[in-house]
Amino acid sequence: MVNSRKKIIDGLLPAKAYGCYFRLVEIEDAEFILSLRNNEKLSKHINPTSTDIEEQIKWIKEYKIREEKGEDFYVICMKDDKKTKLGLNRIYNVTKDTFEFGSWLYSPDAGSNVAVLGELFTKALAFEHLDCKICKMSTMKENKRVLWYCKSYNPKFTDEDELSFYFESDYENFKAHRSKYLKLFQMEE
Repeated sequence: MVNSRKKIIDGLLPAKAYGCYFRLVEIEDAEFILSLRNNEKLSKHINPTSTDIEEQIKWIKEYKIREEKGEDFYVICMKDDKKTKLGLNRIYNVTKDTFEFGSWLYSPDAGSNVAVLGELFTKALAFEHLDCKICKMSTMKENKRVLWYCKSYNPKFTDEDELSFYFESDYENFKAHRSKYLKLFQMEE
């Protein structure tokens, strides 16, 4: 049986927004995912990933089960041509009120604006369509660039361990953050 959150997301994706095309990850995206997760520059601050394509396909198949349950939505961002893959975002551990945001990886060719727009689009799915109230996120302490970006919208820091900072933000915070960046990029909400 398909979860109601899954039905909502299926009704929204694929979609065009912010000059990009968004859809859920499929098995045929395995090679692209591996190319990002094993890129020496991009993988510096993420959990290690095997280079074995069969393992990635297995992971995607397991993810698709979580997707059907409405727990996990892995979104791929593409150019408007629907061919050129740019990056990935994920909302996972989705509950009635909360979600976690992560797996935020974009090709160096995509540009930082596209990575931010992908984040805004994906978080909006959770806040505005799944009615989540809180976004949780963790960032490795050594990932200075992402930490700077995260701090730019004043999230509430909730914890830290040896490797990571943990924080959360609510929908009002997200809306202010989105307005600020869309204005900066000269785009409409």
